[in-house]
Amino acid sequence: MTTDVDIWTGTYEELPLGACEESDHLIDGNAIDAFADAIQSYNPFHMDGDWTRANTHYPDRIAHGVMTTALMSKPLVQFCERFKIRTALLSTSSKYTRPVVAGDTITTVIRLVEKIDDRKRIRFDVERKNQRGETVMLGEMLEQTL
Repeated sequence: MTTDVDIWTGTYEELPLGACEESDHLIDGNAIDAFADAIQSYNPFHMDGDWTRANTHYPDRIAHGVMTTALMSKPLVQFCERFKIRTALLSTSSKYTRPVVAGDTITTVIRLVEKIDDRKRIRFDVERKNQRGETVMLGEMLEQTL
């Protein structure tokens, strides 16, 4: 029988620069509602499509920016599973370039761009695009390998 400890045998030294992971996520009304409940943020811009159409130039409600940022978690988990490592998040940065409208499918790509040897940290560039190929967010995250 193998245990979780046996499975996670990757090392910092084995991580290849340029390695990337990708995931897709549909941002529909249910996803926005669940996220709003989790963070207790109910701005009508996010919660009410009729209000958003009447008061902005957007066609429907807009996802919370931090919801878009949170989408980096799935490809990070995939990266850790592929390379059999564990990490702890130290920091993130996000620049929102377009809104994520209810109904958009967002593709998130993370790419390992730096290894900081003295502390065994890794830095990823993060990019998110909608189904039309438009960039909706650029960012980075810094992880401590464990």
